Amino acid sequence: MDFAHYRSVVLLGFIVWLGIAPNLKSPNYGQTFFAYVVALLLCLVGTSEIILIKPIAFFFTIGGVVAFIFLLARMTVKITIKK
Repeated sequence: MDFAHYRSVVLLGFIVWLGIAPNLKSPNYGQTFFAYVVALLLCLVGTSEIILIKPIAFFFTIGGVVAFIFLLARMTVKITIKK
């Protein structure tokens, strides 16, 4: 499998999973973030079973993993500019 061949699918997966990510300012952020992580984990396990038949689904979920890492980085890294 060629990763470069499926980079557009990874990008599309990143955009979709980033779009369904929970809002950081919502009052029940912990519950929705937990549901988001469980859904991503189940999708990753499910698509790893069918990777030889439909690799597009697996690479779409890899885009979701990249979106998850982006969300974690966005939550932990805070940049402040002092004047």
